[in-house]
Amino acid sequence: MRLTNIALALATTASGLALATAAPAVAAPAAHSEVSIRASAAAMARWQTQRHESLGPSKGYFTTATWQRLSGVRVMQVKARCWGNDSQIEVKLWFLRRYGGGEKVAKSGKWTCNGKYGIVRISNAGHSMYWASFNLNKKHTVEYWVQYYK
Repeated sequence: MRLTNIALALATTASGLALATAAPAVAAPAAHSEVSIRASAAAMARWQTQRHESLGPSKGYFTTATWQRLSGVRVMQVKARCWGNDSQIEVKLWFLRRYGGGEKVAKSGKWTCNGKYGIVRISNAGHSMYWASFNLNKKHTVEYWVQYYK
């Protein structure tokens, strides 16, 4: 009887070792898939800021400097905000037409100056030169971001 107990103990220990050595091999595909998920999440498209600027206290109509649309970018937006009571901001996203065709407003938006962001977005950007204009009815500071989705 003693001999069978020893043989059973050795068999249990051997199977335990086999499971212990097999465990890292089973965990390796899970670790690999976790890495590939992180890599694919990093490669996913997201909003990226091309320009962030704050324009000093101004009233009336003023514009930003021009910027170039990056190659392959089709979705662009201008995100702007201002602070103040009983005032509004109007934001226009302009583009320059090719071959001397002039300039045109791609999209415009109007919202109150309450510190919250407003967004003017175009989804089929194809021209190369863009700029934004702001129209305020009272003197305020405007903070804006030019962003693209890629």
